[in-house]
Amino acid sequence: MNHLMPMSGSWSLLAAFLAGMAGSVHCLAMCGGLSGALVLRVRRSGASPGRTIVHTVIYQLGRLSSYGLAGALGGSAIGVVPALLEFQSLGLALRALAGLVLIAAAIGVLFTWRPLARLEQLGGRLWRHITPLTRNIPADRISGSFLLGMLWGWLPCGMVYSMVLVAALSGTPAKGAATMLCFGLGTLPAILSAGLASAQLLRLSAGRRLNTVFGALLLVLGILTVIAPWGMNTHMHM
Repeated sequence: MNHLMPMSGSWSLLAAFLAGMAGSVHCLAMCGGLSGALVLRVRRSGASPGRTIVHTVIYQLGRLSSYGLAGALGGSAIGVVPALLEFQSLGLALRALAGLVLIAAAIGVLFTWRPLARLEQLGGRLWRHITPLTRNIPADRISGSFLLGMLWGWLPCGMVYSMVLVAALSGTPAKGAATMLCFGLGTLPAILSAGLASAQLLRLSAGRRLNTVFGALLLVLGILTVIAPWGMNTHMHM
């Protein structure tokens, strides 16, 4: 039996979705500004309001594609050692590790702690080399918007890195991709509203409350992820 999956199916995807909701509110200043800048590029190219909306959606599809790809690659990284998946103790340990990652992400949302700050700095160095390439991508073309969205998906972000690790611990490319896609879907409401009055209200009034709600739910899921498998294992040996 494969014991690698850190959380049962729907539970895992729910945690990823909540992480996306919490992360989008927590990082709205960065992602919201980028979303507004990309939309401004399209408008400057002379696109109509309707076509601007289409390009905005394409940006998000590109970003979600990158998330899905990162999750699939992460799941493949551990899935290449199928012989290890038969060890129940290893599966329990990896599931607990996934729970600890979720707990760290939740604490980062609730208390503005950045456990992956150093990793973000390394990612930021890579991003500085990627940024100049975006200037040559035509923003008035659908293909260009999709490519810009895909590059956006690799923007250094501690929450994204945390969820990629959780996706990797799922053990298969399909589960890893599904985890990251659910995370991306959780970010959509805030990111799509960036630049609008609703986004301003989200930052100024509701942001702290939403941080608390989503962060607390994510923390609970992380704790349950850590303790549940050990309880099940104890029950099986009684």
